[in-house]
Amino acid sequence: MAKPLKVKKVRPDKPARQTAARIMRTRGKELHNLRISGKRLRYSAETLRGFYPDRLALLTELLKRGQDILGEYQDCVTHRAMLSKDLARQRRLAPRGKQIALLEKLLAALDEREALLYAQYREIWRGMLRKEFRNCLEVMASDTTGSGMMEEPKKKGNGKAG
Repeated sequence: MAKPLKVKKVRPDKPARQTAARIMRTRGKELHNLRISGKRLRYSAETLRGFYPDRLALLTELLKRGQDILGEYQDCVTHRAMLSKDLARQRRLAPRGKQIALLEKLLAALDEREALLYAQYREIWRGMLRKEFRNCLEVMASDTTGSGMMEEPKKKGNGKAG
């Protein structure tokens, strides 16, 4: 997996609305880098779930959902570019053609889908910015004693076959 580059102007201390809007304006390579960074963070969190099963379950789920949303958003962006080119071509070739209305409807549906995905991603981002959520992550990150680690379940009986 290639090393992702930093996504410009995306900072955790910025308001959720501003950051989510910046992320959703991201295109191409930068959006890919953001998704890869999220994937790496999720994989790291998943490897630590044995230590903090309850606490990291929410983080990994939020990261996975965020990745899914960004992937679907990127699909919308890609489809939009293809449909826009087709629409421009149709307008040149057949300005009154039936396909123009169809392409316009498809583009409008993509607009609606992008708006929905934006709202969903913004809510995930807001959740991860909540003070309680961040405090929980800070506690886990500063726990060097292993006190958050799950204990092995105790075996019943004497361990001999019956």
